[in-house]
Amino acid sequence: MTRSSDTSRTKGIYAFHKQYGYGVRSLVEAQISRIKRCIGERLLTQELASQEGEGIIIANLLNRWNAFGKRVCVKNP
Repeated sequence: MTRSSDTSRTKGIYAFHKQYGYGVRSLVEAQISRIKRCIGERLLTQELASQEGEGIIIANLLNRWNAFGKRVCVKNP
């Protein structure tokens, strides 16, 4: 038996998900999807030097977006 199957059997599937970061991939994929919807799926320029500049601009834009912080969900009573 593997260690992961032991965890899921003894502590439950939610403990397994938490231990191995099961939902992290879906969060990353959702963020990449949002970025592609805003910026576009491919680079707009043709030349390599221009693509490098465009990549730097996109990276700076993403860093600025991330500087705003994560959203906070509040449950209304």
